[in-house]
Amino acid sequence: MAPSKEEKKFILEMYHGFPELWKVKSKEYSDREKKEAAYDTLLLKYKEWYTEATKDDLKKKLNAMRTTFRRLALLVHPLRTLATN
Repeated sequence: MAPSKEEKKFILEMYHGFPELWKVKSKEYSDREKKEAAYDTLLLKYKEWYTEATKDDLKKKLNAMRTTFRRLALLVHPLRTLATN
């Protein structure tokens, strides 16, 4: 089942609030305990949409969204994206 626009927006806003999950250059990114706490918090919010969701489901959803973002970024700015890798 494809996520709705509202669901995507909700997940992305929540995800953006936890830089330890996505901001590679921050100190918190390498802190496993902070990451797990962030995933637990996100999971509680994610269960508002999917009551039977697990942490693995949430991680798969976030990974799919990151992959999609990278693919689209490569289409929009191919040289800039390749230069940052």
